[in-house]
Amino acid sequence: MKKFILLGYGDVGRSIAHVLQDARVSFVVVDKNEAKLKERDFDYVAGDATDEEVLRRAGIKNATTVIIVLNDDADIIFTTLVARNINPHCIILARANATKSIDKIYRAGADYVASLSIVAGQMLAHIALGHGEETVTVLSGLEIARHHVTRDSPLVGKSIADAKIRKRIGCTIIGIEENGKTTTDIDPSIVIREGMTLAIIGNCEQISKFREEYAI
Repeated sequence: MKKFILLGYGDVGRSIAHVLQDARVSFVVVDKNEAKLKERDFDYVAGDATDEEVLRRAGIKNATTVIIVLNDDADIIFTTLVARNINPHCIILARANATKSIDKIYRAGADYVASLSIVAGQMLAHIALGHGEETVTVLSGLEIARHHVTRDSPLVGKSIADAKIRKRIGCTIIGIEENGKTTTDIDPSIVIREGMTLAIIGNCEQISKFREEYAI
């Protein structure tokens, strides 16, 4: 089952694909231009990402993360709407080509939106994988923070569902690193243990609140 769906294989899409390949993540690319996709070392579906049937063939219904980096913001907005309708529970990361489109893409159902070309591509991939520096600031005040779970952390022994981090603070756990392995398939039943590193995403205030509550 594909966990990551990458919609668009232009400059930004290629940048993201390289990061996903380096991390040995299973993913599928959707792009109209099959010539760009042939003989690549990843699975792909040739077709229009705004087409619901094409998205279903790519496995979007079972995807955990959908990354949208199309060249036209109107297509991005429409594709976000379709993707959210097919899969209400996936994380949708989108690149906005114009800053004026950011709010519209959010309203269409995206979880996180970036608008700097190649930088956005690299950042979206790192968000999806839960990698990066201790704190990375994204556009519109969005931050990704890495939280190391210590022995005395109040999170130890609690499942993600029981911790209720998103409900109480607004942050979302998008990756967990433990014993050198990273997972982005975040099940609410996962129990948080000492030694884990959590990748947390939220706005500046939410990240600050998280640190105030859980920093030891």
